[in-house]
Amino acid sequence: MVVRNLFIWVRNCCLVILFLLGISVCSSSGYAQEFPVDMQIVADEKEMVEQLLKGMRQHKTYFAFYYEGIEEDFRKYGKHSSDYQVFWDKLALRDGYLMGVTSGGCIYICGGEQKYVIIQFGYLTTKRQEKRIDKHMKKLVKKIGKGSRVNQIMQAHNYLLEHMRYDSGYYSPYDALIKGKGMCMAYALVFQRIMQEMRIPCLYIKGKDHAWNMVKVGKYWYNVDVTWDDGGRDRYRYFLKSDKDFPGHKRPALNIYKSLRIAKKSYLLKKKK
Repeated sequence: MVVRNLFIWVRNCCLVILFLLGISVCSSSGYAQEFPVDMQIVADEKEMVEQLLKGMRQHKTYFAFYYEGIEEDFRKYGKHSSDYQVFWDKLALRDGYLMGVTSGGCIYICGGEQKYVIIQFGYLTTKRQEKRIDKHMKKLVKKIGKGSRVNQIMQAHNYLLEHMRYDSGYYSPYDALIKGKGMCMAYALVFQRIMQEMRIPCLYIKGKDHAWNMVKVGKYWYNVDVTWDDGGRDRYRYFLKSDKDFPGHKRPALNIYKSLRIAKKSYLLKKKK
């Protein structure tokens, strides 16, 4: 509910911010009379995505891009879904954590004869909080980022079980990592961040009422739910599981997951003697 309200707030604020910037506002079918002063002219979509992610890591909230063919590209994204979900999915594949900490976003195709695109975001964390997370993360990974990939994933999983407690009043990765408490999305976002620091392929999954992760081991992707493992009798009940061994979870029907080679059997953990 908190994230949904934030998303609505960001979408409503987009129009206000554009007005304050002195830019004529447009929808996907309208146009503005002037180009933004800080518009970035890039070679193609690939360079635009790189610049967008770079700016998001600096917690920038406003972007304006132009390259030849940008209008056609985004109108194609718009045909798939009115909120450009396919484009957001593409960004999530590049940086799941970064997309996870956005509290909402909006896209506008603007301009006269030459169209450009305006993209805006809100964030669950502040730039200052992210700096603290980065510092904490580097120290943490030095301690737990050793051994095989499965061991690294397990150490991250166990660290969160030992240093966090569930609290529905907190939802950001900052709350989870620094304060040691949070709801499911906080668990999943910190786990995502740790995996990315370890350079382990990972996805942040947002279901209808719950959040968890998927990680890649070898050729296959497995499900991990740190939240549901916290406080349970079996701390690995939801660790490296196949879909059939992962009850109560339903991934959104997004194209981002169709290309994944999802494991048909859960990962067989070695029992400690």
